[in-house]
Amino acid sequence: MPVELSTEEMWEAIEKNCCIPGYPTEYIMKRKHWPIYVEGHGIYLTDTEGRDYIDATSGFMCVTLGHGNKKVIEAIKEQLDKLQYVLPGRNAASIKLCQRVAEVTPGDLNHVLLGLCGSDANEEALSLARQYFKNRGKPNSIIVSQWHSYHGQTLDAASITGVSGAMKAIHGRDVASTNHGVYHIAAPYCYRCDYGLEYPSCGIQCAKALDVLAGNVGAENIAAFVGEPVLGSYGSVSPPPEYYPMIRQICDDHGFLLIMDEVMTGWGRTGEVFACNHWNVVPDIMTTAKGISSAYLPVSAVAFRDHVNDAFRGQAFPYGGHTHSSYPPGAAGALAAIDVLMEERLWENAAKVGAHLKDRLERIREESEIVGAVHGMGLHLGLEIVEDKARKKPGRRLAAAIVAKCEEKGVLTMREEPSLIPIVPPLIITAKEADRLCDVFSEAIKETEAAKRK
Repeated sequence: MPVELSTEEMWEAIEKNCCIPGYPTEYIMKRKHWPIYVEGHGIYLTDTEGRDYIDATSGFMCVTLGHGNKKVIEAIKEQLDKLQYVLPGRNAASIKLCQRVAEVTPGDLNHVLLGLCGSDANEEALSLARQYFKNRGKPNSIIVSQWHSYHGQTLDAASITGVSGAMKAIHGRDVASTNHGVYHIAAPYCYRCDYGLEYPSCGIQCAKALDVLAGNVGAENIAAFVGEPVLGSYGSVSPPPEYYPMIRQICDDHGFLLIMDEVMTGWGRTGEVFACNHWNVVPDIMTTAKGISSAYLPVSAVAFRDHVNDAFRGQAFPYGGHTHSSYPPGAAGALAAIDVLMEERLWENAAKVGAHLKDRLERIREESEIVGAVHGMGLHLGLEIVEDKARKKPGRRLAAAIVAKCEEKGVLTMREEPSLIPIVPPLIITAKEADRLCDVFSEAIKETEAAKRK
């Protein structure tokens, strides 16, 4: 039987034993501002005091199926009864998962490597891209990414991340600025356009920036462009519809690869099974994690196209593998999660309820003094909080206050840099539950505005 701790004992353990990423222990102990969750069911989490909260984070875009899905849990249990661990690639569940991912991903993304998380998936994608050209006797090694993007916390994944503040917090320095094999271009962030332009008269200058960069550094030196279909750690900012078709064409014109990081967007989050389907774009390499198993166990996958695989014929892939890569219970859980997603067509619910939710949020924005923009698509949404709408100055403290008030009222959310609040509930959320979520946000925003006026 597991050893149970009282709430007081948990706080004592946090103070003495737990190191929680992103927060000084002294800050946590002084505030004791967050609930400690002990149970989940559907879109709800329950804390040690028995109080329920709407999980508007999905464990940060992980728990796509909601908490407590019996089909996934039973699949994991069944696999644990059969086989717990074996060398990677030597168990039926992981082989079947590779096949299933290849079936569901678009185009000829027929070849799949399994891992544990989004960071290792992106590490592998970068290694694949660089080794692809090396195997063909070409010098391409530069990686191009977007400002405001997030790709993980391991070294290469961090180097292509464009949220410099996050990297300084994680590594104590701006990793991206010190990695000379990586360049960043402007993100498709229309609300704060780096060029000071307006869509659509801008001509999608942020996409054309890739073409300009290729001319300046030499396209023959670029291995790949890496893009997040939606800027996941920057408030769910989604691109104009022309952006990724233009990026795909530029990559093709210059002969380097397109990597799409679908770690957060994949498996139904944006209203399509994969976000790239919105624009009929097939990347050369796609990374995915989080929703692949609804985070019931750590699983990631890298899928790549036939022509990428052809460059490795007779050669090993540039991948050492982790101890738990191809972990049988994780693969079984992912297979069950994919089956639930496809059978229940949850991406359609994400599109339908997401549209309703976004419409409600837009109405809140219109009435609000501090909501500058509503970002995103499907159930990958976000609010941008500002000090005032005219100057668009980020309202960091206002956003933090809204997040705290939402939690007090039973909705779990978070603040991302600089003042963006992601709203990413599980894909099973109903319109009625979305309305409740919006009611809480509306109340929290109004109270924060009233306090600001005082």
